[in-house]
Amino acid sequence: MWLSERHAHPAPTLSALSHAGLGYTRYAPLQAIIGEGDPASTAREHWLKGLEACREPVGYGHAYRRWWKSLQGPETLCFTVKALGRVLVGHGTSAATGVGLTLHHTWGVPVLPGSSLKGLTAHYVETVYGPAGLDDAPERAPFRGTTWEKGRATAAPGSVYRRLFGAPDVGPMQEGGSQGRVIFHDAWWASAGQGARLPLARDVLTVHQRGYYESEGGVWPGDFDDPNPVSFLTVAPGSQFLVALSLVPGKDEGRTLLERAARYLQQALGNWGVGGKTAAGYGRFLLEEPPAGGSMMVPGARVAKELETPTLKELKTWLEQQKGQEDTQRKRFQRLEQDWRERLLGLAGEERQAAAHLLKGAFNLKRGEEKPRMEALLAELGTAKP
Repeated sequence: MWLSERHAHPAPTLSALSHAGLGYTRYAPLQAIIGEGDPASTAREHWLKGLEACREPVGYGHAYRRWWKSLQGPETLCFTVKALGRVLVGHGTSAATGVGLTLHHTWGVPVLPGSSLKGLTAHYVETVYGPAGLDDAPERAPFRGTTWEKGRATAAPGSVYRRLFGAPDVGPMQEGGSQGRVIFHDAWWASAGQGARLPLARDVLTVHQRGYYESEGGVWPGDFDDPNPVSFLTVAPGSQFLVALSLVPGKDEGRTLLERAARYLQQALGNWGVGGKTAAGYGRFLLEEPPAGGSMMVPGARVAKELETPTLKELKTWLEQQKGQEDTQRKRFQRLEQDWRERLLGLAGEERQAAAHLLKGAFNLKRGEEKPRMEALLAELGTAKP
């Protein structure tokens, strides 16, 4: 049926493709799919080369900015990450190459699904911070994930894991099921401007001993087997994505939980990577600030630049004066606590967020008892006051 429809309605030329997702999943040339030998290989390479040349579709920049603006608020935390190498998310989905790639359904641009980010973070927290066994250190117990046996949940997760990711119902003898308090949104590719090339790049995976794998071990592998190179699409290095986390509406949680979830996600993206072939270095990201998108900045940075109030002006002047003092940051922070703490906590709304951003830029405490006090102050300021 699919072939007959293709003959009735020929695919557009590669130069006319404006949706890379359709080009990758629906417009593969027949020769590349059912052909063999050099002609099939040539058709496949020509097709993938055309997909590499796809441009950012008209209107995506507007949609991206609208998406970013919808995420502004005290209940949401945004940051941008940059791919250190290739990214291959959704490689198990259907594709003519046999290797899928997740692209935005509407716009055909790369996207990191929120479900993938949440799953990665949950696995990272459970493995890195959780206990390795029942007799492990008790301070690791809050990070323990759900215990499963034969597809059934037999033990509930720890308190921190439950708050972040939720928990299934494991029976009347334990705490019931609950929803996670943090929403992991899809991470949109940062718009590079209408007409810019999409960050798509060809890659090759060469299969050796093809007969051995196709027969599931029925045929012995041998060095005389011909290698079988398989070309497919990946997201190119350097691509930037806007990551957003939100608190579930109606839950009494502070911004501290959001910042904790963001910290774990950033660690997982940097140390483990997301998607396929992470063992080969794929899928790793580095934190980029401010979020990509032209003049757009994180909410605190935008407000700090645009908002001018007498209190903020006075705070900026005070911070500049402190830079000229020949003492340590710890001493300066102690003076900040004495002179400014109560005033800062009395601020509201955007003025409060702007003050927090100014403090982040002025202090970089690495150690000492002042460091956790600074983090606590920033957390309090990050929870917007009505």
